[in-house]
Amino acid sequence: MDLNSIKEKLYNMGNKKLFQNLLIVCLVAAIVVISADTFFSNNKPSRNSIEETDIQFNIQTDSAVTYEEQLEKKLKGILEQISGVGEVSVMVTLNTGREVIPATNTIETSSETNERDGDGGTRTVTQNSVDRKIVLKNNVSVEDQPLIVKEVMPEVKGVIVVAQGAERVEVAARLTEAVQTVLGIPAFRVKVYPK
Repeated sequence: MDLNSIKEKLYNMGNKKLFQNLLIVCLVAAIVVISADTFFSNNKPSRNSIEETDIQFNIQTDSAVTYEEQLEKKLKGILEQISGVGEVSVMVTLNTGREVIPATNTIETSSETNERDGDGGTRTVTQNSVDRKIVLKNNVSVEDQPLIVKEVMPEVKGVIVVAQGAERVEVAARLTEAVQTVLGIPAFRVKVYPK
C-alpha cells in the first residue's frame, strides 16, 4: 500500500462520516419540528392547567344544592328536634368557595457550577427549577379529569338562627351550643333570634 491510496481511503471515509452526520442532524431536526408542532399546537387546549370544566364536584345528582344550602338544611333539621324549639330558619354564610387540590407530578432539578477566572476569583452559580404537571385520570368519558387529592370545604363565616321558642334564654343557649358543636365555630359567629 502506498501513501496516496491511504489518503484516498481516509478522504472517502471522511465523506461517508460527513454524510452520515448530516443525515443524523436532518433526522433530529425533523423530530424536533414534529415534537414542537405537537406540543405547541394552538388547536388543542393545554391539559396542564385546570379549567373550570375539568373539575366536577360530587354534588347530589337529584338537585343542584350548594354547600351552604346543605348545611342550612341539616342544621334546620337537627335544631328543630331540640326541646322547647318550634319552627326554625337557618342562614349560613361562608368565607370562600370550595377549594380543590389536584394531584401533581413535580420534578425539581438543581445544579451548581463553580467558575474560576484568570485572576484567581471564584464564582458559584446555582440554578433551581421546578416543573409541575397535573395528573389526569383516564375516564371512558370524552375528556380526562384531573385526579383530585383533596377537597377543602369553605370556612363558615357566620350563622343566623331564627326559631320559635328562642325568646327563652335557655333555649337560645342550647341552639347556640348546638350550632357551635356541629360547625366548630365560636359563639360570636352564631346569632339566635326569636321567631
